[in-house]
Amino acid sequence: MFVTNSLSGGGAERATNILVNAISDLGNQVSLVTINDGPRDLIEPSCETFELKRKWQGGILSVLAAYFKFQKVIRTWKPDYLVLNCDIPEFLGSLSVGKHRLIVVEHATYPWIYRLSLGRLTRKILSARKTTWVTVSQHLKIWGINSNPAISISNAVVVPATERVKAAGSIKRLNFVGRLSAEKQPWWALEIAMRTGLQIRLFGDGLMKAELQDFAHRNNLQVQFKGFVSNPWESFDENDLLIVPSSFEGDGLVIIEAISNRIPFIANDISDLRRLNFKNNNYALGVDKFTYLINSKINSIEYFLPEESTIRAILSDRDPEVVGRKWISFLNSLP
Repeated sequence: MFVTNSLSGGGAERATNILVNAISDLGNQVSLVTINDGPRDLIEPSCETFELKRKWQGGILSVLAAYFKFQKVIRTWKPDYLVLNCDIPEFLGSLSVGKHRLIVVEHATYPWIYRLSLGRLTRKILSARKTTWVTVSQHLKIWGINSNPAISISNAVVVPATERVKAAGSIKRLNFVGRLSAEKQPWWALEIAMRTGLQIRLFGDGLMKAELQDFAHRNNLQVQFKGFVSNPWESFDENDLLIVPSSFEGDGLVIIEAISNRIPFIANDISDLRRLNFKNNNYALGVDKFTYLINSKINSIEYFLPEESTIRAILSDRDPEVVGRKWISFLNSLP
């Protein structure tokens, strides 16, 4: 049984949807539990799904209600494993009762960033319960405890069935895709748009939305706040550039999805993203460097699209069937 925050909302949620579908397609019994209510994702889980429909930011009472619903699902399904993805699933899983084995998937460099005390406590409980740890990238460590992952398995990505028109010509528009939260640094995106004079779209939602809208209004920026969109890539054309200003990343799935759609991008020059080994064309450290790169190549958006051989090499390890088989083999190897 896999457990995630919700059916949609971020890279971890979509990657889990893809994974449970792959495991199911390979003939294995699997189910998915989603804690929070929310919109449907581009990738719908085809396995048995239990939606607890907790209201996001609903407070402690909503967490308690979700816990009791969660326990009911566990008693009914009697899973051998609980595979926990992200904060709330970890917390509920750490307190779960049953004969299942606990497995936590580390998706981020700094998990629990907004609930550090609760995160440390949850990780101590999980450690005491002899939890098995898995990372989605070899560069990730297990935060908060002195433990090494049992294995690293990449997140799966579904490659679009139709090929996009290849990027060429002038940059028409900037785009940001992700949560409007501090670690994603969306205000960089607005600052870069202001300095380059380009219009920009922000795909995503979060607590910083009102602050960003105020900044855009005060500076007369050409900004579209698109909110959550299950498939932002379908509205990109060959003259759209993605900018990824994150201060840290886990797997960097927004970039992986972008290159699977052959979308040119520039990412913040941080170690979490340098490990993907793109050329210098795709990295900029700070707003000044982003601005310089965009202005210097304003008529050559193709400069920011990685070579096809690089894209194919990165995607080869992320085929859903390949990732599904790795997970099945790993679970079968556990004592």
